[in-house]
Amino acid sequence: MCGIIGYVGDKDAVPILMNGIRRLEYRGYDSWGLAIIQGEIKLMKNTGKISESGSNSFGLKGNVGIAHTRWATHGGVTRENAHPHTSCGKEIAIVHNGIIENYQEMKKSLLAEGHKFTSQTDSEVIAHLLEKFYNKFKDIKKTLLATVKRIKGNFAFLAIFQDEPDLILGARKDSPLVIGVRKNELFFASDVLSFVEYTDKVIFLDNLEAVMAKKDSLKIFDFNGREVRKGITQVAWEAYDVSKKEFTHYTLKEIHEQSSTIKNSLYQDPIKLTKFCKSIKVAKKLFITASGTSFHAGLLARHLFSKISKVYCEAILASEFSQVMDWVDKDTVILAISQSGETADILHAVREAKEKGAKILSIVNVMSSTLDRESDLTLYLNCGPEIGVAATKSFTAQLALIYLLALTTVDEVVNINKLKRLNDYVEFILEQKNKIMNIAEKYKDSSDFYFIGRSVHHPIALEGALKLKELSYIHAEGMAAGELKHGTLALIDERTPVVVLNPKDQTYHETLSNALEMKARGAKIIGISNLNNEIYDDLILLPQIEELLYPIIEVIPLQMLAYYMAVNRGADVDRPRNLAKSVTVK
Repeated sequence: MCGIIGYVGDKDAVPILMNGIRRLEYRGYDSWGLAIIQGEIKLMKNTGKISESGSNSFGLKGNVGIAHTRWATHGGVTRENAHPHTSCGKEIAIVHNGIIENYQEMKKSLLAEGHKFTSQTDSEVIAHLLEKFYNKFKDIKKTLLATVKRIKGNFAFLAIFQDEPDLILGARKDSPLVIGVRKNELFFASDVLSFVEYTDKVIFLDNLEAVMAKKDSLKIFDFNGREVRKGITQVAWEAYDVSKKEFTHYTLKEIHEQSSTIKNSLYQDPIKLTKFCKSIKVAKKLFITASGTSFHAGLLARHLFSKISKVYCEAILASEFSQVMDWVDKDTVILAISQSGETADILHAVREAKEKGAKILSIVNVMSSTLDRESDLTLYLNCGPEIGVAATKSFTAQLALIYLLALTTVDEVVNINKLKRLNDYVEFILEQKNKIMNIAEKYKDSSDFYFIGRSVHHPIALEGALKLKELSYIHAEGMAAGELKHGTLALIDERTPVVVLNPKDQTYHETLSNALEMKARGAKIIGISNLNNEIYDDLILLPQIEELLYPIIEVIPLQMLAYYMAVNRGADVDRPRNLAKSVTVK
């Protein structure tokens, strides 16, 4: 939920840290701060957006430092609660991503020992535990190991010590922590994106591992103190432009990038793709698990694997996966879908399933993420970094890859070729910008929206509603069109806009009838279709394509509608309130 970065090297750490947390702001943007060793530990902390802080060094200068961008979980959004947090004597500073589950117990004990706390956060206990054990052992490694063994929950943290001015410590449990490697420089972060412009050579810490680092030395060990040897991975995102270019927001840029990213997701290693498809086809029990937008992709996967591949499967929310764990065994295949590969609920589900012998397949965007490393087989979305909190291009990449899997299992070469040409039709949607802007202006003051669809269009209705909620803060509900008469019609009146996903396929006439039921009660009908109809008050026209493939294309106007609704309402499009990109806490 938060972003952390650290630096040790020959250069001035402040601009590197500030640049890093600006790139991590999508992970948390309530408040931010940094700590530098400048003879002593000096802090700069503030609330609000990092982007509004300018490029000042705040009078800080040093070669070792840590920084943090916060998404609040414990304690309000205040300067006191912003990281870094320090020990009583301000001789130790820490930044932390995660949740310390036993912080109340730890805090009570530390207070009884005379420690003084200055924040309401769970994170501050780490600084005081480090202080306690350093005063006891006078040994950095023993201090770090004693601290991590006392903490329960999930965490990735970095620490600096005034008495060790050229050293950074770090540790991780169920939260990501990566190390960027360059001659006489080391970078530490929760996300490669924060330092990829400086180095593309990375070491990924695994779970229950810790690190002690100086600019020219790096020691990695497990939580029992045993040394661990790690290889260096060259990451592939160095070529991606993470600027907004000519676009007002990252979200808009990423919507437009779908004209290429849908096709990019289909470039898969043929050997891995064949193995992946075989695992799906022969699975005695197949569970698909995901969260948020990725779960909507999972719901469509359930439809397609059943309809095309003739494979029975279930889609389960990652946060609810424990409820089906009794059915998981060595004959089970788990397909986990995650943009970041760091979603806490998914990782928890995958680890429990692995303990019961299940095979883990994953679809992720971030290569070498935790989910990738813990899976038996992974396919990548290849859509580049996604900065906007609301998923757009990663969703359509997931859908395209899921279609590829389903079609490959039955050797549907013709439809696979049609799938590879879908990117051409994205431009058809993007060219309707003015029409979508007008619809957004027309309905911007609505308090409720409904999105309906049948069969493969139902997951897209859910996704359209989620996008509108995320970006514009309008209450929205996505639902199966046939369920309207079971309660929802009671809420429909002349003030209600209803988005109807209705391209010409086998669901067309039934969905049209459902739209008529709502129109008869005064609803304003926004049609998403390749055919016009007099019942639509507004129409966003879809291109004429293979009817099976419409879900990938029809979600794009919903993304655009949500975006322009948000702009009209003055919402922070790239950073919706109360939300973070990577949900790394349960």
